[in-house]
Amino acid sequence: MARIALVHDIAGVAAVQAEILRRAGHQVDQIALPEWGAAWRWPLKAFALPVRVAGYVPDIGRLRSGRYDVVHIHWLAQGIVGILAGREFFAQAHGSDLHLNMNNPVYGRITRVVLRRAKSVFYVTPNLRHYLRGFESKLHYLPNPIDVDAIAPAASTPTRVSRVLIFSRIDPVKGVDRIFPAAERLSELAEVTAPDWGPLKDQYIARYGKWVNFAPLVPHAEIGAFVQRFDVVVGQMRQGILSLSEIEAMAARRPVITGIDRTLYEEDQPPVIDVGGPDDIVAAVARLRDDPRELARLGEEGRAWVRRNHSYERHLRVLEGAYFGTGTSTAR
Repeated sequence: MARIALVHDIAGVAAVQAEILRRAGHQVDQIALPEWGAAWRWPLKAFALPVRVAGYVPDIGRLRSGRYDVVHIHWLAQGIVGILAGREFFAQAHGSDLHLNMNNPVYGRITRVVLRRAKSVFYVTPNLRHYLRGFESKLHYLPNPIDVDAIAPAASTPTRVSRVLIFSRIDPVKGVDRIFPAAERLSELAEVTAPDWGPLKDQYIARYGKWVNFAPLVPHAEIGAFVQRFDVVVGQMRQGILSLSEIEAMAARRPVITGIDRTLYEEDQPPVIDVGGPDDIVAAVARLRDDPRELARLGEEGRAWVRRNHSYERHLRVLEGAYFGTGTSTAR
């Protein structure tokens, strides 16, 4: 069995990978990188970057001295740690580290260097392949792993619509400008809740707080129980894919309304309601209120879809295939 270093973590994915790999018999170390200044805005972030890189020194030393068979780094810009450590490494792209950072003069340059130096590159949603042109030979599609039975072990499908969750970070990249204008009309159909999370949260709370309950973000381990408090989930509207939020909601047997590009999922179409804006969202919730059978169908089929596409078993096959050359997954 191999000794593996998982460096950094995004949305708990590396922690789950560590669990999956340990179950398979591998020895896994998780290495957390300092994040001082990472959430700052430009140009302040530019001043914080050298300080943060200096904080990487102990971790770089650990990677150099550790007898790791595999170094797997989450978030592409953090791949600089692998380069500075002089180690062969695998990099994992999560979203904004491509579609936002590639347009940034500093992070874009770092990201391209990391992509060139990485042995292989994992990407978690099918739309990210578009940003990885020129690196096709090293790509592995690796959907985020979901333990369906653990996230919602006793979940039942809703039988009516009385509570709606807008399950998205309040961030322009999530298309919240296409969701929250529906808030007033949605509040006439059901109680509406959204997490108070994201860079636009203060102005959205001020603008939509009359119709939306803004709730504190719960720890990731409690997501399943949190989502099950609601009957319908409205997901992100801009990227055309199912993010972790929508997938976890489906795993909890919650019908999902979201903006999706179905051409990205030709092999196995997700059972979600595709919408384009606030009018469509209101209409979809109204239809579901009058159709308990459709509520149940979407809940059951969504959970089954997640099990097929995001299981721990599939995740392990892709990881070991890339790490040890026992097979690859470059689909989509």
